[in-house]
Amino acid sequence: MVQRAAAVLLSRRTPWYVRLILLAGLIYVVSPYDLIPEWIPVFGVMDDLALAAILITWAAGFAEKG
Repeated sequence: MVQRAAAVLLSRRTPWYVRLILLAGLIYVVSPYDLIPEWIPVFGVMDDLALAAILITWAAGFAEKG
């Protein structure tokens, strides 16, 4: 997942606004501030992983189209 995110961020075919949204989302994932705190079993980590997977998949679609 990290390699895919890096490939999308570094691709010249990825629009700048997609890079910005992807980068902001990934910063949120590693940030200590969450909508669902990490200390809540299962859901605390799952919201971060789900957001990262959704953002990377969405951004990869833009990178592959060009």
